[in-house]
Amino acid sequence: MKIIFKIARAELRTLFYSPIAWIVIVTFFVICGMEFVTPLMDMARQQQIKAQNSPMWEGFEGPLTFRLFEETINKVLSYFYLFIPLLTMGTISREVNAGTMYLLGSSPVRTREIVLGKYLGLLTFNFTLLLAIALLLGTGYFTIVQADLSWFLSMMLGFFLLSAAYLAIGLYISCLTNYQIMAGIATFVVFTLLTVIGWVWQEYDFVRDLTWFLSISGRTEKMIGGLITTRDLAYFILIILLFLGLAMLRLRSKQESVKWTVPFSRNLAWVLGIVMLGYFTSRPGYVGYLDVTRDKWNTIDTATQSVLKELDGSPVTVTAYVNLFGGNLQAGIPESRNEYIWGFWDKYMRFYPNLKFKYEYFYDVVNGDSGIFQAFPNKNIDQIAVQVAKIFDQDLSKYQKPDGIRKKIDLSKEPLRMVMELDYKGKKTILRTFTPKVWPDEPNVSASVRRLTRDSLPGALFLTGHYERSPWRNGEREFGTHTNYDNARPGLANTGVNSDTISLLQNDIPASTALLVVADPKSSLAVTEQEKILRYLGEGGNALFYAEPGKQQMLNPLLNQLGVNIDPGILVSPRKHVESGVFDSKMTAAGNHMAREKSMQKFRQTGKNGAIARFKGSSHISYQEKDGFTIEPIVTLPGDKNIWIENGLFVSDSAAPIFAAAEGDIQKEEYVLAIKLERKINNKLQRIVITGDADFMSRVAFSGMKIGTGIYSWLVNNEYPIYTRVVDIQDRKLTIGKNTGKTIWYAYVYVIPGLLLITGTLLIIRRKRK
Repeated sequence: MKIIFKIARAELRTLFYSPIAWIVIVTFFVICGMEFVTPLMDMARQQQIKAQNSPMWEGFEGPLTFRLFEETINKVLSYFYLFIPLLTMGTISREVNAGTMYLLGSSPVRTREIVLGKYLGLLTFNFTLLLAIALLLGTGYFTIVQADLSWFLSMMLGFFLLSAAYLAIGLYISCLTNYQIMAGIATFVVFTLLTVIGWVWQEYDFVRDLTWFLSISGRTEKMIGGLITTRDLAYFILIILLFLGLAMLRLRSKQESVKWTVPFSRNLAWVLGIVMLGYFTSRPGYVGYLDVTRDKWNTIDTATQSVLKELDGSPVTVTAYVNLFGGNLQAGIPESRNEYIWGFWDKYMRFYPNLKFKYEYFYDVVNGDSGIFQAFPNKNIDQIAVQVAKIFDQDLSKYQKPDGIRKKIDLSKEPLRMVMELDYKGKKTILRTFTPKVWPDEPNVSASVRRLTRDSLPGALFLTGHYERSPWRNGEREFGTHTNYDNARPGLANTGVNSDTISLLQNDIPASTALLVVADPKSSLAVTEQEKILRYLGEGGNALFYAEPGKQQMLNPLLNQLGVNIDPGILVSPRKHVESGVFDSKMTAAGNHMAREKSMQKFRQTGKNGAIARFKGSSHISYQEKDGFTIEPIVTLPGDKNIWIENGLFVSDSAAPIFAAAEGDIQKEEYVLAIKLERKINNKLQRIVITGDADFMSRVAFSGMKIGTGIYSWLVNNEYPIYTRVVDIQDRKLTIGKNTGKTIWYAYVYVIPGLLLITGTLLIIRRKRK
């Protein structure tokens, strides 16, 4: 060890007395200073302006610990490899050209001591560069309110491991040639190859797995994001060992007079051994994870983890069905498999590693869809496939024809996008992708897993036969967007609730019905229908009634039996730039505690804001508790002199209404737009919701806005959707203003680099004088 330290000290002395090394230090610090401090200065200026204009301003969208430096760090990493070759290009060749390598070789100094000593010297000097990163991140820590220190430490670990790997590579390249310039150029080339190797020949499975291990591109992304994995740690350690070992073997071969096959066999054995270790350390089930972020941004929610625990450990086979004619093709092609597995599925494999992956490639269209034939006139489907394969540079021989894929699976009800089929102990279900963001969210994955582990999922039956809002159509006033629309990731179909229609003229309400929905009937319900609904309610069934102004008489015969009445008239308020009957109405505290929609969770955390929806013409609801029901308003509108219940003639796109008490117009202190009813019956809790408007859940009103599907969640006993937590972000503001930010910028871009330049110059001059 003493010899290693002596060689390291000599190498370190050489570097600090080198003009090139000081140029690297100063240039690197200037670049880092500009990249790190410029966004800090800009954000400090923005914060001061926003705080002055809005005293209630709550801060930036956080977490600032990551958001402030994410783009900066990626830029610095993209520059980082430019500096390392300047430090390593003369590490070994300098000794050879000066003749000292022959002296070392003839002395009792081992080859490994030479390599390790040189590497330790480079690594120690590297801390000077890392000190710049540490200083800048430390500045961020002290200028961000409640900054996450562990996140910054993870970023530093990523920088250190990447630089250590670069230095090992550069040291090895320096062993290959006696010319420093050639060593520097070759190092640049190797760094470039290791960066792009993960992008080439990715359509071949064996090559893809091999190049994915060798590729250095993106290896620090998880650590920068606050997630440390044994896979990434093992990669950097193995890469360092690989190139240090190759450097030792190279120097050893120069001292021996043996046949070329001997050093070749040693190098090949060393490389294969390292690659095999890398392969096994990256297998699912053998990877350890440490999420160092305070709010666990890199870890799936505990609710999602609980759903995965419902699986008993048996394999889950995930088959990706990729349609050449469909959307998200680029996400499903072989070249994207590593991103598919490690980018999307990895966070789930962390908690359930027994996932198996299969792939099916095909081309097909939905029956009746003529769009693609219009785009390629006078061509059949096979001829079109040839053209599309050329456009996307795909091997058509890997894609099955329509007849072949239809024998394996029925995808006729699925969208023309990549879908995934989950198979668990013979039970199968579909997990969809979406556009424009491709991969499903945690509630979508949880819902699909629940379809595998549970015998049934709750079903919402929508009454039909009276021109009600439909769960199958996606028109402006229909309900398909939040129920069965396949591209709506928060919709019921994609979060675990099945929706269908039922006519009570010919059918009874099935006993398995979790929720009956009566959505704005436009004609009177028959006596038999009313009787069936009342029988269903009497037995404790859950229900949702959407009423509409002008059609109160359609539902009141039923609702009056519950102690509820949809009052005549429509709520109006004359305004200059808003329709008189449109109100963005907030949920009450009781409403915000019904479910775990994002806005509802935030209300529980802060007691402010909460869920809100756009009611486009609503009736006031009056009620009186009876039959054991507890009734609470869940959406209300505070009274105002400019708001009233209009009982006269009202046309929304005509002249502004005028309050006229003589015509029956009424003003109240508070208007009730939606209520919930609850009681204990037949040993279960019965839940009913009644709203005075149906438009607020239609597409034209953004499908419930921030209320989302929260009402449905409460009505199915909050089993679905399987919500994830909303984090109360703490690091959303800075502790400095624009003047301090500007001062820091000048200090880091001019003052400190200037001092470093003066220090290096004086040190080199003093050395030359000696």
